[in-house]
Amino acid sequence: MERRIWKSCRRALAAVLAAVVSPVAGSSATPYEIKAGEEWVPIAVHRDIEPGSALDFSQMGFADAPAGKHGWLRNVGGHFEFEALPGKAQRFYGVNLVGTANFPDHALADRLVTRFRRLGYNAIRIHHHDAGSVEGSADGLTLNPANMDRLDYLVAAAIREGLYVTTDLYASRAHAITWRHLGVDRDGTVDMQLFKALCAVYEPAFENWAAYARNFLEHENRYTGRRYLDEPAIPLVSLVNEGWIALAWGRGARTDPRVLDSWRKWLSGKREADPSFAPDVDGDSLPEDFKDPKSYAAIAQWSAELEARMVSRMTAFLRGIGCKALLTNDNCGPHYAALQRASAELDYIDDHFYVDHPVFDGEPWQLPSRCPNGNPLLGDARIAPSHKAYTRMLDKPFTITEWNFCGPGRYRGVGGILTGAMAALQGWDGLWRFAYAHSRDNLGDTDFRRMSYFNLAADPLAQASERACLCLFMRGDISPLSQGVALWVTPESASRGTVLPGAPEWADSAWTMRTGSCLAPEAAGGLGVVRREDAESEESQKTVEASETRTPLRFDRSRGAFTICAPRTCGGFSPEGEIDAGALKAVVSGAPATVWVCSLDDNPICRSRRLLLTHLTDVQGDGAAFEDESTRKLLNWGGPPVARAGTAEITLSLDEPGRYAVFGLATSGRRMMEIPAAAAGGTLRFTASVAALGGARFLYEIARIEE
Repeated sequence: MERRIWKSCRRALAAVLAAVVSPVAGSSATPYEIKAGEEWVPIAVHRDIEPGSALDFSQMGFADAPAGKHGWLRNVGGHFEFEALPGKAQRFYGVNLVGTANFPDHALADRLVTRFRRLGYNAIRIHHHDAGSVEGSADGLTLNPANMDRLDYLVAAAIREGLYVTTDLYASRAHAITWRHLGVDRDGTVDMQLFKALCAVYEPAFENWAAYARNFLEHENRYTGRRYLDEPAIPLVSLVNEGWIALAWGRGARTDPRVLDSWRKWLSGKREADPSFAPDVDGDSLPEDFKDPKSYAAIAQWSAELEARMVSRMTAFLRGIGCKALLTNDNCGPHYAALQRASAELDYIDDHFYVDHPVFDGEPWQLPSRCPNGNPLLGDARIAPSHKAYTRMLDKPFTITEWNFCGPGRYRGVGGILTGAMAALQGWDGLWRFAYAHSRDNLGDTDFRRMSYFNLAADPLAQASERACLCLFMRGDISPLSQGVALWVTPESASRGTVLPGAPEWADSAWTMRTGSCLAPEAAGGLGVVRREDAESEESQKTVEASETRTPLRFDRSRGAFTICAPRTCGGFSPEGEIDAGALKAVVSGAPATVWVCSLDDNPICRSRRLLLTHLTDVQGDGAAFEDESTRKLLNWGGPPVARAGTAEITLSLDEPGRYAVFGLATSGRRMMEIPAAAAGGTLRFTASVAALGGARFLYEIARIEE
């Protein structure tokens, strides 16, 4: 066994020493290709977590099995509570399963939910499952028995492990909906986005949505003996995923006769009541650009009224068939004032956000693709996800069921700690990373899958970044802010002649004060109130400045760096040089890095018996190709993952540093080797280096050695 390990280490070391980053031939630009070598080190990916290891976060108790045992979820004071646990706020953290990843075989489902529990999750989102659930049906409504058996078993296994399930009743089933299903004499299927718009304006589309919702929710899971409708472990349901009408604008909505008829009737009614309403807006057609300045305000009001009416009808239908789940909708924004006024009937507010989301030069989801790929902390741009704090209505729970700092973004390692910090500071109620996997073929332990924009299963860096998010948000290593300002979305702000977005110019103040929106001052949760239409005024700016308070975070926008300093989690990000985060100090070199340490028990870092330290640089595919060294335009994903070499000189303040040992960890959490460390003057010092014998390393366990 030792001989085989040494041979493996020698081969990996030879690969590290043999190759270099090189340009791609045959381009007029200066192409850039990543290759395994001294700068990029191969990394072994293990998705299953060693039980009892430093990465086994099931020990933190976030999952309370079986899910649903405390009854239905409800909104109490703007947060989730279970009906049988009054006074105890409930938070959720999980991942999305997309497409065929929702239909694993039974053995894989068991393994997957065990993995999720050890990763620290207490929830999953089954997403884009609706097309697969009716696969092969002639009417696009009849459930597929084989696929539903697999989904049922996955849901039952999740419940057994204490994982709650959320879903949506329409995401992409349009692949199975023909125009003739909707009574239109036309060949072909309905565009996925257009169907969402049609649900709001065309009765046969609404009826199709309702028929599927009934079939799905009234389906009995034979592994639990309960219908999805009656399952308290499925407590959160979105009516339509990302239903903002602008997403369908260029995919048929702008010229669809049913959409146009709705627009004409609405505008005519407005002008009948007020002849001066939107005099320059064309009542017979819709502009090519949804955000055309001349008509945007009117279109915003029209689409908001469509949204409110559709939500009311869908809610009434679901309550009529006995659905007890909390309901939401409109989770993609932009949440301009008119649309926020339409949220009154929702039980909770949901949203999505992405950093470095791809944009495509040609066919959607086909290379080449582009993204900004810049340091998200540098300069004057908003620091995500601060802008999403204003989507929240302060009298309702708030979730983000899709979020990611996407590949191939070279700074995505900072995403977990930033998102966890914001969610903790604002006291949000649920986060679901998008996504774990888009295919059941990507759910095994070590099988190779190419890097991608979103999938954690193929990206060990993104997976590692989750740990900071879980500690800060789920464990509550940062307490919610209590002082702040609420945006009052008045009727005037929703109907005025210019469009008011949900987030004000001072959105980054969400890092230093509690905030959100409200539809009335009494729903502001005790915060100071600023009218949305006055938010940019000098007086409002003064109110905001007076409400800001000191937090555990410090941003250095000139360097593009930040630190976080809490008793059980501290660290930060630096492009190079020092991170000074109290109990942890690190000097970063060789590559920009996110470095943090978290206590794995109830003690502060200085007295913890076991700690996890993470040092994240960048991970790309071996052979990944970009247009140039800016890495903004991706040409090829490459092959197996390689991590960018870099070091961090670690100084950790501990009460008895001489009694600790440092171990380098595999991505499974298994101890690989002991790392040389020195104790002096109340500190433990060692070097964290990505380039390690046997492959890349960015995870470390610091354990107190008992006598």
